[in-house]
Amino acid sequence: MEIQVINRSREAESPDLMARLNPPGGGLPIVHAEAYAAEGLQGILEVLAARGEREIMVLDCSRAHVQAVLEWSSCHDEEQFEDLEIYLVRRA
Repeated sequence: MEIQVINRSREAESPDLMARLNPPGGGLPIVHAEAYAAEGLQGILEVLAARGEREIMVLDCSRAHVQAVLEWSSCHDEEQFEDLEIYLVRRA
């Protein structure tokens, strides 16, 4: 599992990354972190991973969201999450 934390203010500095993450016509699933408590966000990420998603973008993450996902990822060495990539975009 790979976790990448992106600062909202750095979107302008990394247009190539943002273009890859948001291809025209859709792409990876987008989760809005503000709709979940930190533990709830972990749950939805597990559901998406179990559904077969390999890349997930999470928008508007608070410090608590980022910390919870990082802790969750360090506790899971399961093969199911081996090639999972999660992009956490911090709040502005």
